[in-house]
Amino acid sequence: MSEPRAINFDYNLIKIMNEVIISGNISKAAENLNLTPSAVSLSINKLRRHLGEELFYRTATGLKPTATALDIHDSFVNAITIIEDVLHSSRTEGPSGAILRVMCPDVLEDYYFNRMYKNDSVKSAKVEFSNSTNIKSDEMVRSLLQANIDVIISHHDLKHDKITSIKIDAMDEFVILCGANSLLSNQKELALMHYYALPHAVYNDGVYNDFTGLLGTTLTINTPYAGLVKVIYRSSSINGIISALERSDMLTVLPRVLADYFIRERHCKLKYFDLPEEISINDSPVYMNYLTNSSKRRYVHLVMSQLKSAESI
Repeated sequence: MSEPRAINFDYNLIKIMNEVIISGNISKAAENLNLTPSAVSLSINKLRRHLGEELFYRTATGLKPTATALDIHDSFVNAITIIEDVLHSSRTEGPSGAILRVMCPDVLEDYYFNRMYKNDSVKSAKVEFSNSTNIKSDEMVRSLLQANIDVIISHHDLKHDKITSIKIDAMDEFVILCGANSLLSNQKELALMHYYALPHAVYNDGVYNDFTGLLGTTLTINTPYAGLVKVIYRSSSINGIISALERSDMLTVLPRVLADYFIRERHCKLKYFDLPEEISINDSPVYMNYLTNSSKRRYVHLVMSQLKSAESI
């Protein structure tokens, strides 16, 4: 009896093809795999001959996978995810369940997940976090496609035909936040001159570095002379920002729901004011991004429902 063809098959060929699909061209795939472009091309041709079907076709924007290549890619990602889950679970939690790997800014981890775990009415999923600080959008997409991360929660949706992005929240009202003992704390309301007079602490969620780009939205000042904002402290740590406000006369701009959370639930020594009428800020959306065909879809949906339950508390 002859052996099945799969026994002698070199599965590294699929790994190489998968990287070409993700990278969009052979040169970039070769760089990511630490191979030469000719070695990648030879591997793709070897896989094509083995299957007897074309795997890519050329377009003006680069190589595009055929339907056959995409089918193999989907199966490969699912298989690798399942294997990694089994290996990871056996090392950490035993065979009892998978761990959902979540990437997000620390402020979203703090606000959403801490509240979720405090809610006794839901059974919390097992979650492992990594911070999205200084991670570019294309790197986030790659992390999902390569199954290194299961979910990315961000203030913007990731654009890719293999990724599902669901809007789970919208932070639609912003305030100016300062320390409870700052120079502003005795004011009844805040004027634009206060906004310019005092130094600012700016939270950087790792994606938007411009001060006018705030948590995925834009700050606009409607006045002939907008003035200059004195930013003296910038951090990707929300706890660093809160600590700076509590110990100084600095101020910052955050959504009202976050300000309420840090004052009422985290008991931080802060005070907030409505924005001066000259300042307007668009809604700040929050998206949950995940691989559409992820083998962990049910865990993703479980966490999504739990986050919404926590939000309604």
